[in-house]
Amino acid sequence: MSVRKLIIFDFDGVLREMSWMRMHDAYRISIEFHGKKADDYFTDLVSFKKWYNIDWRKNVGSIFAGTNVTCDQFNEVFDDNYFQYLQVFPWGEEVILSLSKKYKLAIVSSSYKKAVEESLGDLKKYFTIIIGADSVKNLKPDTEGINIVLKETKFLADEAIMIGDMHVDYQAGKDAGLMTGLVKWGMGDWDYLCSLKPDILFEEPSELLSL
Repeated sequence: MSVRKLIIFDFDGVLREMSWMRMHDAYRISIEFHGKKADDYFTDLVSFKKWYNIDWRKNVGSIFAGTNVTCDQFNEVFDDNYFQYLQVFPWGEEVILSLSKKYKLAIVSSSYKKAVEESLGDLKKYFTIIIGADSVKNLKPDTEGINIVLKETKFLADEAIMIGDMHVDYQAGKDAGLMTGLVKWGMGDWDYLCSLKPDILFEEPSELLSL
C-alpha cells in the first residue's frame, strides 16, 4: 500500500465553523430578497434541514426555476448573510500548520472558492489547491473535484485521504479510490456517519494531528 502523501479536506464543518440556524436565516433572507416566499419551502429549522440538499445549486434551481435568478446572484446575497460570520475553527491553524509539514493539503468544497479563501486568510498558502463550487460542474458526491486535485498534484488515489463531515464526502472519496475519514463536529449525523464505516473516524479535532 502506498504511503499517504495528500490530505483533501472538505471545508465547512471540518475546518470552518458552520451553523444550521445561521444557514437557515441566510437562505430565508436570500430567497425573499429575490422575490420568493421562504415559507413555501420551509417554515422552521426542522423543516429546513429536511428540505436542504447539500448540493446548494439544486436548491437554488428548484426555487428559482423559470426565473432569471442565477446561482451567482443568490450566492452573493447568501454570502453576505452567512459566510462572513463564519471563521476557521480556533484550533484550525495549529492543525493546518502541523499537517502541512508532513503532507500536501487540498480542499474540495461545495462553497465558492473565494469564500473559502477569504475564511482561510493567510492559511490558504498551506493548501496546494482549493476547489470550490465554481471550479467544477458537479459537486460531491461526484468525484470531479477530487480528480482535479489528483491530476494537479500528480498523486495517485491510494496516496490520498478525503476527510469530511457528510455522506457526500465519504462517497466521493470512496468512489475516487481514496482512504476516507469523517469527523464528528460537523454537519452530519454522527451515528449515520459511523454506519458508513469510513477508514478513520475523528471524534476530536486533536485526533487529526495523529495522521
